[in-house]
Amino acid sequence: MDHAHGVLKLTGDVDYDSAAAVTERVVAAVTAGVTHLDLSEVSFFGAAGVRAVLTGHEALPAHVTALRVSCSPVVLRVLQTCGLVGVGRLQIVAADRMPERHRAQT
Repeated sequence: MDHAHGVLKLTGDVDYDSAAAVTERVVAAVTAGVTHLDLSEVSFFGAAGVRAVLTGHEALPAHVTALRVSCSPVVLRVLQTCGLVGVGRLQIVAADRMPERHRAQT
């Protein structure tokens, strides 16, 4: 995980084994001002990942208009299947559709 420039970048698998740590990190980052989750390099995204995104969304401060989630194809497919595209203040987009200036600097 990398957290810089208002972006939290997650990589690898987001599954049952990593669920608690990922959720804790997402909530801490969002409450600290992060408004972009970069999941473009996540290779597995299960129910624990969905829960982490939703928990982060719920932790958004009231003044924040959206939580941008840029997704790898696997993550996008899961979030679409769960019906989360366009829900609440979530801005879910395919990572390859993100303008270069919005991608995480790592």
